[in-house]
Amino acid sequence: MGGKLLADVVNVVSAPVEIRVQAEHHGSAFLKAGDFLTVQTRSINDNDHLCGNESTFYQPLTQLSHAIPAIAMTDSYSGGGLGRTWTLHDKRSAFVGTF
Repeated sequence: MGGKLLADVVNVVSAPVEIRVQAEHHGSAFLKAGDFLTVQTRSINDNDHLCGNESTFYQPLTQLSHAIPAIAMTDSYSGGGLGRTWTLHDKRSAFVGTF
């Protein structure tokens, strides 16, 4: 599904995955993979608007039947293989969608 984005896989890890999506709050979701990846999102609200043009410039990286942009309250990675770890908060960098 990721096309060219998956051309350079550096590591494959088997880990338990937890996913929670709150249907009543569009854009609210939680994803945890093992102890190395966490993404928690919330819906975009009126306080997040930067200007009058709030269109989605970058589309999701893979085809989805439904996608909504969201705020990544936490975006954290501490696994191996990438040579980096990170923890970011409150970024307009997420999509919550249905495959």
